[in-house]
Amino acid sequence: MSKNIKSKPSYNQDVLKIIKEKHGYSYDYIRKSIRGDRVGIICDLIKAEYKRLDNEYKILRESQSNRLKKEINSNK
Repeated sequence: MSKNIKSKPSYNQDVLKIIKEKHGYSYDYIRKSIRGDRVGIICDLIKAEYKRLDNEYKILRESQSNRLKKEINSNK
């Protein structure tokens, strides 16, 4: 008998914290809004803001990684 195992989506905790501080909603409500379990204007705004902030976070993280790699290579 095989079980149907679903993996939970992983959300960027730093971005969730920013949204929570800005809007004052609970982490659970924010995650449900992003996932699409909640509908409405506020949920759409939260979802769009999460996507924008998460993309910015990924770009920043990648640029920092590249900068550190260059520093390490130049020190060798």
